[in-house]
Amino acid sequence: MILLINSDMPSRSRAREPGVAAGAAHGYGANVLFQRSSPTDPSKEQSMPCSLSFRSPAKGTLSLSLALSAAFICSTAKASESPVLHYNNESYQQQTLPPAVQSSLYELEQQYNQQRMDVFNNYVVNRFVREQAEQQNKPFQQLQQELLSVPAPTNLQIEAFYNANKARISGTLQQVGGKISEHLSQQAMIEKQRALLDQIQTQKGYRVELPDLPSLRLPINLAGYPSKGNPNAKVTLVEFADYQCPHCKDAGPVVKKLMEKYGEQIRLVFRDFPINPSGISRKIAEAAVCADQQNMYWPFHELAFSRQSYLKSVTPEMLATELDMDIVALNNCLKSGEAQTRVASSEAEARELGVTSTPSFFVNGRPLPHGHGDLGSEISALIEQELNASK
Repeated sequence: MILLINSDMPSRSRAREPGVAAGAAHGYGANVLFQRSSPTDPSKEQSMPCSLSFRSPAKGTLSLSLALSAAFICSTAKASESPVLHYNNESYQQQTLPPAVQSSLYELEQQYNQQRMDVFNNYVVNRFVREQAEQQNKPFQQLQQELLSVPAPTNLQIEAFYNANKARISGTLQQVGGKISEHLSQQAMIEKQRALLDQIQTQKGYRVELPDLPSLRLPINLAGYPSKGNPNAKVTLVEFADYQCPHCKDAGPVVKKLMEKYGEQIRLVFRDFPINPSGISRKIAEAAVCADQQNMYWPFHELAFSRQSYLKSVTPEMLATELDMDIVALNNCLKSGEAQTRVASSEAEARELGVTSTPSFFVNGRPLPHGHGDLGSEISALIEQELNASK
């Protein structure tokens, strides 16, 4: 596989980046000061970071791992048929291991390739800067500063970012202003780093060749779960989500746009993964199962997400009342235990698949890798691969 660094690469790296707190497997959530907002271009101030941690470059080197690795396109090459595990006189190929194990191994392989890209990027940038410094008869450190230094964000920029993301920021402007300033500086540095690699690609023909990663495709039970779109679509997008997860709410409009974009070519299947410890999202999920019996699943689903900030004080019955649902039938369904069984089953399968955070997406069984990039672009890339493969 040949990876080119180019100006069309995603605004954020898909794989985990050094210095950035890792999200859970396939998920877009992270335990950070700022919660991620609607996935947008990080060059826009409205974009929310997955993490505000940043590793400063060591003296005399350039740390470019945050922004500069091209997105990996997984090949469809078959996994090795050689056994990778021997236990109790039995041998196992990687593709015959439990899905959660396959998922973890796949993630490690992606991280390894990402780290290799980081090494290559750092090497060529340092080499390029040293060559330019010699040609311009300037000290390396001086040219490094000229090429990559960024001005400190102004108070107006910090305040604008805070106001745009206030709903997802924990603390006052005075409390988090320093972190916001750090984040804005990081984003500005990322843009400078990306521009420098674009220049290196143009002038030096920079490219990296790495071995293809075999595509991971896991079996997912779809029967009986709520879905939207053409049931015979070439692509099935499965989302595991939690009604109290802010990232899941933000993903809603993104998924809606994808459904509109691909039309009859895509189907959405929603799966519950209520991991919030409050237990509220589990109760909402169970009520949504009962709403499905009244053909009201999607209206209930969308209303619950729209009321996310108030779910602590809103009961499932109150949501159902807003939708003029049959409350007696809803309560009878909840008492039957059927809804609890369905949600528990969905949660159990999510864990078997290696899902540990929400939202987590699968495209025809292919898990969406760790995301620090634009969610819509990353899902769309997998969809396009699946559609092209079906031609």
